[in-house]
Amino acid sequence: MLLIPGFCEPAAFLWPLKLSLQQNCDDVQLWNDRMIFRNLEKSVARLTSELQAQRSSGSIALVTHSFGDWVARRAIAASRSHHVSALVSIAPVMQAGIVPDLLHLATGNLIPEIAVMGDPVRANCDASVDASVRRLVIWASMDLYVRPVEIDEHPNASIHHLIGSHLTVAMQPNSLQLISQFLFSSSVIH
Repeated sequence: MLLIPGFCEPAAFLWPLKLSLQQNCDDVQLWNDRMIFRNLEKSVARLTSELQAQRSSGSIALVTHSFGDWVARRAIAASRSHHVSALVSIAPVMQAGIVPDLLHLATGNLIPEIAVMGDPVRANCDASVDASVRRLVIWASMDLYVRPVEIDEHPNASIHHLIGSHLTVAMQPNSLQLISQFLFSSSVIH
């Protein structure tokens, strides 16, 4: 299982989630990428390669937060043989909230992640993932970073709106329980 952090987000931010998931899965890894000023094409290509390298271990689950979800969706779309069986999208970037809008006004397209968030078409790119991937989307009710969008998904999608902020929704007990139930109630995930 790979945990993919978002924009300006240290990997340590996802440690509570990692510890929670390790109760049911021995192989939970934090995917390392730049926190800011990443080369988006290289990030997507690296994750695509990682997903293809995971083929030998069977199915894999991705748990993403914020901009990490955008990278994961692009990598799934770019990979012809990804073996991703489940995608948990926590506060995914599909439409910018007030904070990225303000950052975009202040920096323009200087920061690649903000350039994506500031462009509604790019931010929502690949919002509907491969129909073979089970999906859980968690939106935070008090999120200043992203706005929830309607996701035209297949029947394998489950969408929840939880009370919390953009950052707290990834580590609060009700989210951790929901994620564990989604990932581990029906099958064993790597």
